[in-house]
Amino acid sequence: MAHFLYGDAEVFHLSCLADQAVLAQKQILELPELVCNIAPVIERNGKVFLVSKVLTRSDLDDKLSSVLLPTKHVIDNVSNFLTMKEWEDVNNTEEGIEVRTWVGDREEENGTHFKYWDKSLKSYLFYKHWINLAKKHNLNIGDKLNVWGRRDPDTNELLFEFTFDKQ
Repeated sequence: MAHFLYGDAEVFHLSCLADQAVLAQKQILELPELVCNIAPVIERNGKVFLVSKVLTRSDLDDKLSSVLLPTKHVIDNVSNFLTMKEWEDVNNTEEGIEVRTWVGDREEENGTHFKYWDKSLKSYLFYKHWINLAKKHNLNIGDKLNVWGRRDPDTNELLFEFTFDKQ
């Protein structure tokens, strides 16, 4: 069985490395929340691509008034675009977060809500006013919803822009 003996210099060096690791961890945890989240890479005109979805019958159902989003893409892209507070609210509150929505260069009269539905679906979705937006823009089964994100330059408020690829 080998025995390892450390001299004072080695112990001091290991202690310094441990202190540096603790300091580095504290600095990472103390960064402002916007710095901790790194936005996805696909960008166009100041907007970041977040997620897309081919619309199904349930996405356009009047009674459901919600559109389910691919969970993996939301976790990979949307989670990195939101602040830590927004992401926590999406996942942990009944209402999720209210988001101002745009289609093209026009803001929709009513925003939508974005949340994690953990009951039976275990999925992320847009709801509240979604079906009104879908009807207003004549969306059909098979049309593709693309969600882009940006921040208001003055207030840093979260904005989602929807674009549609019609079938």
